[in-house]
Amino acid sequence: MRSALRPRLAPLAFVLALVVALCAAPAHAWAAETSYSAEQPPSLASTRALLVEEETNTVLYDKGSTERCYPASLTKIMTAIVVLDNTELDEEVTVEEGDFDEVTPESSVAGLKAGETLTVRDLLACLLLPSGNDASYVLARYVGGGDWHAFVDLMNERAAELGCNDTHFVNPCGLHEDDHYTTARDLVTMFEAALEYPVFEEIASCATWDLPATNENPARTLENTDLLLDPESPVYMDGIIGASKTGSTLEGGKCLIAEARQGDRTLVCVVLGAPMSGDSKGITSNFHDTKALVEWGFGAWQTGEVVSPGDPLLSVDVEFSSDGDEVGIEATSAIVATVPADLTLDDLTITPTWSETLRAPLTEGSTVGEVTVALDDQQLGTVSVAPARSVGLSIPDFVIWWITSDISHALIVAAVVVALFAVIGIICGVSAKKRRLREQRLRVSSGRSYGVSPDVAGARRSTYGHGAPASGKRAAAPKGSGRHMRQ
Repeated sequence: MRSALRPRLAPLAFVLALVVALCAAPAHAWAAETSYSAEQPPSLASTRALLVEEETNTVLYDKGSTERCYPASLTKIMTAIVVLDNTELDEEVTVEEGDFDEVTPESSVAGLKAGETLTVRDLLACLLLPSGNDASYVLARYVGGGDWHAFVDLMNERAAELGCNDTHFVNPCGLHEDDHYTTARDLVTMFEAALEYPVFEEIASCATWDLPATNENPARTLENTDLLLDPESPVYMDGIIGASKTGSTLEGGKCLIAEARQGDRTLVCVVLGAPMSGDSKGITSNFHDTKALVEWGFGAWQTGEVVSPGDPLLSVDVEFSSDGDEVGIEATSAIVATVPADLTLDDLTITPTWSETLRAPLTEGSTVGEVTVALDDQQLGTVSVAPARSVGLSIPDFVIWWITSDISHALIVAAVVVALFAVIGIICGVSAKKRRLREQRLRVSSGRSYGVSPDVAGARRSTYGHGAPASGKRAAAPKGSGRHMRQ
């Protein structure tokens, strides 16, 4: 009985073991198996968003990226840039009482106190990690020569230098003002500029920062407001998120900008205007939206050689060929681009840049021009190409084309033909004359062959009266003539 049941129980045990294993698997294991499609981006709660592939500067996702909005504490990215432009990190700054005049009760702060002295480096940590409005005014007053308004002027000038034409700042922290605005596109531009400063990336990517004790505060640890960097958070993205900055106001909603890395790829993601309320665990949509966009960006897209040397791209017509009317064209250079992960060469549109048909002879591997490569309406680049095989020249086809391609060519050919016939006529005439002379010599030669020379023949004609002396005198009779015989 037990042995009879064993075959039935084995599959059941396997299924139970599989269920237990799947339940015990970490959450990210499921994410690795998820299938992403570039045609199906995630649904977002944020009102505006932008996802950019840094290496190729390719926009993967765009939701109202050029619409003006309120940046909240993402303003502090430009605050940090202007500070780094105008100070040294080890400079010491003393907090003044007037630095708190503009700090509202609802402001996020770093706990600074009047009279304490910190380095610019530590004040930047107070600015970026807990998003301290108090630190923003301390730094603005210090760099602005005692007037934070002058610092804000520097912020607007720097934004204009970066080409952020839809950005205007009124304060250094991001507290709401109707005339304090930007766009998702401008924020990405500013964030990319900030990442060029190694210390910005170093500080903004830290989950925590240890501040030394001051004369007013004990040593303490600052915590980053970005939950994607918090190992205890359900939205923690281990090893993926680099520098980031959060923001939040009633008018601007929940905001987040972040740099994400996976392998040799880097994405920059910004979301703006997410709802202020969070889920059951208190996690607001700006974190969920950023996580979803980053995972989709890495899963649904790839960056690399879309076209590589040797790839067959298309077949083109070739004239005057002795080896067929078409020849395959292959790439001799490469195009690096960011494209959907399931892309194939068949999905690309290949367009030659030359307008005329190729003409033989062609040599395998010898560049004949360039082609443009596009995906839908997006041009990916230009690549040089060469024939995949050599093509010989058909001389008859070429001659016929040359004669018929231009009236002057036809006239030249006609003139050549006439001249050729004239030359042939002259040659024939000379040849006939030579032939007659040759025949005459042959007749003379045949007479000699019978033993009669011209001199002998003449002498004979004189003897038989066929010729008379020129003087008319009668010739003397030879000895033994008839007169002598009559005597």
